[in-house]
Amino acid sequence: MTTPRTPPRSKVSITLPSELEARAKLAGGANFSAFVEQALEEKLINDGMLEYARLRLRDPADDVFGAAETDLEDAA
Repeated sequence: MTTPRTPPRSKVSITLPSELEARAKLAGGANFSAFVEQALEEKLINDGMLEYARLRLRDPADDVFGAAETDLEDAA
């Protein structure tokens, strides 16, 4: 049986407003670091999705090509 490997870790120091720190510690429970890690992962994924959507809006050619392909498939 294999176990997942824990990725290498680094210790970092951040400065937070006291209220945000208190809310995060309350929400994170016993494992504040895991809570912050998950929050950062979710933020990075969300930012990536927003960037992808922004780029898609700038290039409507993809939608034109997709519509043309659908028309060809429907005609067949």
